[in-house]
Amino acid sequence: MIDQWGFYEPLGITIEECMEIFEEAWRDWNLLEPMEQDMWQKTHMLCNLGKTDIVTNARPSAEESIKKWLVEHNIEYNELIFSKEKWKLDYDVYIDDSPSNLQKVFDEGKVALIYNQPWNRHVEEFEISLNHNGRIQRVYNLYDAIDVIRSLKYGTIGAIHGIGEKKEQSG
Repeated sequence: MIDQWGFYEPLGITIEECMEIFEEAWRDWNLLEPMEQDMWQKTHMLCNLGKTDIVTNARPSAEESIKKWLVEHNIEYNELIFSKEKWKLDYDVYIDDSPSNLQKVFDEGKVALIYNQPWNRHVEEFEISLNHNGRIQRVYNLYDAIDVIRSLKYGTIGAIHGIGEKKEQSG
């Protein structure tokens, strides 16, 4: 299990080698399942709250596979955007699982929702609430994110990251 963001470093591989692994995973897009049940319904609800883009650090060469996956799972969104600097994009609210991305979002004065994953659990709840005045909040699923966004009444949502996970292969 991956339990830290820079997981590739202890494995002795570079970020470029890591990105190649992710690109290979997207080539097998049909083996990826949504991270949550009813993801299609949740993304529909997000889109009803405002412009909702999927922003990824994946290589643009994976675009066709990513779009096929999104269609296959009925994931609703406005635009698919490839960016290594997500925090510089013009969104009111970001949903991401990268602690470093979310810190940069916060530093830009925006709202960051940290999508709970094993590699970001070291960011403690008290640290989030005490140091960031509610502009960084942990969410455990997209329903949590929807509740937070409704309470904030923001209109643009970006950086929905990590929406797929590898299926277990049988046989």
